[in-house]
Amino acid sequence: MVTETELEILDQIDALNEKIRQTEAYRHYCKYRTLLEQDEEMAGLIDQFTRLKMDFEEVQRFGKYHPDFSTKRREINQFKKKLDMHPVIMEYRRAEYQLQEMLDEVLYHVSISVSSHVNVVSSNPFFSVSSDSGGCATGGSCGCQSAG
Repeated sequence: MVTETELEILDQIDALNEKIRQTEAYRHYCKYRTLLEQDEEMAGLIDQFTRLKMDFEEVQRFGKYHPDFSTKRREINQFKKKLDMHPVIMEYRRAEYQLQEMLDEVLYHVSISVSSHVNVVSSNPFFSVSSDSGGCATGGSCGCQSAG
């Protein structure tokens, strides 16, 4: 059964989601995601990369003993570099990183407002729990009382 407090929290989460959707980082991400999904050139490049990747995975099953292993690996690496250097891909990844960075920061602030010992999972080391602190999940001494 959902309590009134839980409903209030869900309403506040909806309001936070709406505020995030109004940010420049979110709009920038959506713009480049749409470009990536709708651009025919990008779709062709992504399809070609997918085919190369599937070919390489088939060869990779046999490892370096397959006669085409080095050729296929070089081919996929060169194509991936070409794909990664495409302006739309570069901007998409930059926008994705900026949005993720903002979401990590929001999660961090929400988490520490609940407890300073909450383990925040993030790719950003700024939001990692420092070694001198930590809770149950980090192996630190959080001061929790066992239920026994």
